[in-house]
Amino acid sequence: MTEAIKAQGLTKLFGRTAAVDHVSFEVRKGEVFGFLGPNGAGKTTTMRMLTGIIKPDEGAASVMGHDVVKETILAKQVRGVVPDTSNAYVDISAWQNLMLTGDLYGVPRKLTEERAERLLRRFGLYEKRNQVVKGYSRGMKQRLILCMALVSEPRYCSWMSRLRAWTSKAPG
Repeated sequence: MTEAIKAQGLTKLFGRTAAVDHVSFEVRKGEVFGFLGPNGAGKTTTMRMLTGIIKPDEGAASVMGHDVVKETILAKQVRGVVPDTSNAYVDISAWQNLMLTGDLYGVPRKLTEERAERLLRRFGLYEKRNQVVKGYSRGMKQRLILCMALVSEPRYCSWMSRLRAWTSKAPG
């Protein structure tokens, strides 16, 4: 198996509207893959199907060989996802967020603690590890969610981010 991600005919309908219409692609191990398109093209819906948040109406997808519908837990254990908005709990500390994430992914507590310390140091958050996340800047929250995505040491990590375009009027 050389595919990290494989999508075959993924389709998602909302009522009579096809948000995703028979999308197929593969991402090989070691590749960097950009998933681009205009607003409303189905990028977010496709990512939600790949991450197991919603089920496809048709088609199939796998992550590191694990079917995202039939083997949801296994598929989640081999990947880390960094959403475009923070999914950290703001009323607890960074340390507590990482311990919770480790528990959710079935990482033994001692191993989670070792990884959390290493990641928080690497991303410059160790000194603030016991501060509630509510007091973090946006950049600190982004670094924390990256730590949360990596604490289980996934075999691949996807970064879900929307590209925003700004327009300005030319003078004159």
